[in-house]
Amino acid sequence: MELLYVVEMDVRPADAVGLTPEGVRDRLMNQLAEWVSFEHSPVLTAGDFSTDGTATLVGDREDRNDSRRVSWSVEGTAETRALVVTVRTEITTSGRADFICIATVFDEGDRTAIRLDLGRESLDGVLAPAGINFFRRPHLLVSILRDRDLQCWSGPSRVDGRFNWVNPRHAEFVWEALSARERLLPILLVDGRDDGGERLARNAAGELAGLAPVLAVDAQSQRLLADRLDNIDASIPYGGARLVWPDLTLRHPMFTADQVQVVPGRLFRMLSSVSVTVRGVNQLRGRAKAAQRAARNEQIAADLAAAKSEGNLSKKVETLARVIADQKTEIHQYESWLEQVEEERDRYKAQAATAEYWRQEADRARQSSGVRVPDWSEAPNLDPGDLTDLASYLGKQAQGAIVFTSSAHQSWKRDDYPNINVMRDALVALTKAAIEYRRLGCQLGVLPDDWFKQEWNLTLASTDKYMRKKKLERFTFEGKTYIREPHLKLGDHTSPNEVGRVYFAMDSESERFIVDHVGLKLYGL
Repeated sequence: MELLYVVEMDVRPADAVGLTPEGVRDRLMNQLAEWVSFEHSPVLTAGDFSTDGTATLVGDREDRNDSRRVSWSVEGTAETRALVVTVRTEITTSGRADFICIATVFDEGDRTAIRLDLGRESLDGVLAPAGINFFRRPHLLVSILRDRDLQCWSGPSRVDGRFNWVNPRHAEFVWEALSARERLLPILLVDGRDDGGERLARNAAGELAGLAPVLAVDAQSQRLLADRLDNIDASIPYGGARLVWPDLTLRHPMFTADQVQVVPGRLFRMLSSVSVTVRGVNQLRGRAKAAQRAARNEQIAADLAAAKSEGNLSKKVETLARVIADQKTEIHQYESWLEQVEEERDRYKAQAATAEYWRQEADRARQSSGVRVPDWSEAPNLDPGDLTDLASYLGKQAQGAIVFTSSAHQSWKRDDYPNINVMRDALVALTKAAIEYRRLGCQLGVLPDDWFKQEWNLTLASTDKYMRKKKLERFTFEGKTYIREPHLKLGDHTSPNEVGRVYFAMDSESERFIVDHVGLKLYGL
């Protein structure tokens, strides 16, 4: 199975609620049975999960022909146990792939926890990707979070599927939460100064439950936190959001105002992938199995000791036969795991080969259709005082993926930046990046700073706190307001007249870069 998403939480009784750990477990099992059986027959109950079993549930709705294949097992001992329920649903009409949800309810002493895995598994050796409609957080998670008698936690972070407002009274607590060493989850900071920020925070909180807490930070709180957030390069963009990783030394992804519509979905995919890497192995189930093996080994040792003391050879042989059978079962399980790993390896190799094949086919199709690949060496030289010729050439080659505002032309004419060829090469590379940005549908897959450096050898800074302080980050083009904080850095730590900059907006709506300044740094020279 290829894992796509993992959420794991401790579940405790809410304050002033008299639930025991056993009561918490029973509540989770009831909700699990209700979720599995929703709009399906026959209806399962929590009592069905007391022993291992399987069932095929058929959908009750006439407008949908779907079925669920459910299996469950109880692992562990009376003190340390795990109920593992696996729900399989066909995701292709040919039935060649399954979408899988695995729910693990674990309890040990006073601790109760639940883990939810989403994944897909090919059948008949064919990998069929799950559709995006299937790939959302399971509704079981929503049901658990809505239960007012329960509280869910991931480390020190409360998981409730709701966002929290941050006003000046909370600013210090926010910084303490961000810098807490025991923090396990990233935190999404949303600009909460208007209704748009509230909508973004609410949508993101519902989608990212168990993956990231969401805080809507008002304007005054942002000012109180500004210096500390700037120190870790995690300032909140105007009208946008910033994801702050538990490791504050990492690059923290930024989402600008024109990206807010795609933030919840993009973050869900990003954090789902990370959750698989971090929580890939089901430690809860492993812990229950380890307790079961330990109990079994203790029983075997006791049986052998009793047989030896009694001189009962037949009982000793019977016990050793049981040991051999158990070891054969474990060997079979390990062989099954190894086969699964080898199958996944072969699938990834096949995917790589298929991707290379289609890349070559695309190249051939482009050549046969007469599409001309730009020869960038034909780009005109950059005139020291006039951007027109080069900007016109680049705009034509990019077919609208990059545009230059009148301010960009004026700034180049006004500024006396001496490294003409450096600027020309940077603008050509920026145009290539713009073409690829459009081809990718503005979905870079990595942080923009990293993408520009790795793919185009350009040094990009996505934010600029001093521009915001000096209110230089906004500009108007074609009747709309854009943010030009992203900028190419062409020289730092040198004489002021050699600090080159290209300021531009990444317009995801029109899939283009809008260059608004070409020349020297806008301030501080």
